[in-house]
Formats: sequence, structure tokens, C-alpha cells
Amino acid sequence: MEPVTFTIKSIAIQNAIMLLALGLVVFFILIALKKKSSKHILVSFIWLMAVLWFFNSPLFGFSRVTLGPQGIKIEYGILSFRNETLPIDTSWTIRSHVSGIRRIKRVYTLIIGNHESMRVKSREDLGLLKEIGKTIDRIKGQDRITGGETKNGL
Repeated sequence: MEPVTFTIKSIAIQNAIMLLALGLVVFFILIALKKKSSKHILVSFIWLMAVLWFFNSPLFGFSRVTLGPQGIKIEYGILSFRNETLPIDTSWTIRSHVSGIRRIKRVYTLIIGNHESMRVKSREDLGLLKEIGKTIDRIKGQDRITGGETKNGL
């Protein structure tokens, strides 16, 4: 079976936001280095750590999943250290949360192992999360039938 890729939120936009934030911080670091101001350099490096922490924190979910016999490849974005390939038999679930100031909006997340996706709001996006889960289950079933071997027996 060929790998199938699902995009929950646009990874290109997510990467653009990450690179824009990183570029802005690096710009301030370069200005601080040019001025040779130790205070500004320190503040810039603190901002750099904050940017890297945010994009690797639990506040930021994965936005693309690639499913295939080799496993579940989870992608958060270009600045994330949490991109990972999980075994295909990793458990998954869809959780519903309330959101907004008045707590009346419903959002959904896909949880695969201990990784949580970006939150989605619409019924179409909920359908996408369900489709990802069904595909994981389908690949698991094929893996049991073939005994974990590829078509070539390798």
C-alpha cells in the first residue's frame, strides 16, 4: 500500500508562521550584535527560546499525518523537534473540547499515542479526523493479514 498523507491544517502556512517568527527574532539578534548591546542580545536570545518553546509545546498540535505500512509519520512543522514516526499499531482517539470565551464553540482534536493534532471546528474537518482514524485501522488490519511483511516478503 502506498503511503497516504492527510493535512489537518496547512503545513505551508504553519511553516511560514514559524519561519517569520524565527526571522524576526534573528533580525533583532543581528541588530543587537551590531550595536554590541549585551542587554539586547540577552533579550533576543530569550525571545528565540520562547519562539522555539512555543512551536514545540503542547499548545501547538501536529498538522500533517502520513500513513503507510512503515508507520504513522506525524509532522508539526519546520521548527519542531517533535516530528516523529510512530508504529502503525499506535492507538488513536478523537476528543471534543469546548472553546471560546463563552465556552459554546465545539472543537475537535485527533490524538495518536501522546501526540495531539491542531484543533478543528467544522464538521468537514471532523470528518477528516475520522477518515485518518479509519485509515489507521485499515492499515492495521492489512498488517495483521500479511503478518507484517511487505508484498516482496522482505
